[in-house]
Amino acid sequence: MKTLIVCATKYGSTLEIGRWIAERLPEDATVVRAEEMVSPEGYDLIFMGSGIYDNHRELPSLTKWIETFRDFLKGKKCVVFGVCLDLQGVYYKGKIHGGWNYILPLIKSLPEPPVHAGLLGGEINPKKLDERDRKALENFYKMIGRWQGEIPFKTKMDKEKVWQFAETAWNRAQGKKV
Repeated sequence: MKTLIVCATKYGSTLEIGRWIAERLPEDATVVRAEEMVSPEGYDLIFMGSGIYDNHRELPSLTKWIETFRDFLKGKKCVVFGVCLDLQGVYYKGKIHGGWNYILPLIKSLPEPPVHAGLLGGEINPKKLDERDRKALENFYKMIGRWQGEIPFKTKMDKEKVWQFAETAWNRAQGKKV
């Protein structure tokens, strides 16, 4: 099954996860950045993943990729993944924030439901952040009462979980029950 893995990444975590997915698949896969605008034509299985940032959605480059190639995605087996630290979501001030809410708009933007979708752990490396993201995180930590003068390094990147996700997606694309 010819596979394309399209990654919208800002600091590199989503691209690394895309490579981990490719490692685990039983057949070779092509891993590209969404900005490269590689067509899904000729591919049977398409993974689409993005880091989640201050707008609580996927990066605009993945949205643009899907809009550009929407017609080519019809009839394809698609997999969606979001890369973030908040994998569960939280109920706060009368609303549900985070978790699956991050990728639901992406899932709904596809012409057909994906065969698999999920959230995978990302990381925050304060040394890589641009000023806008640094300020957004500082405000977030202040809002939740956890600001301690600096943004901490955090990672939830887990190769084993990514490999499990890849295996499940591959099996579902093959029509196997998992």
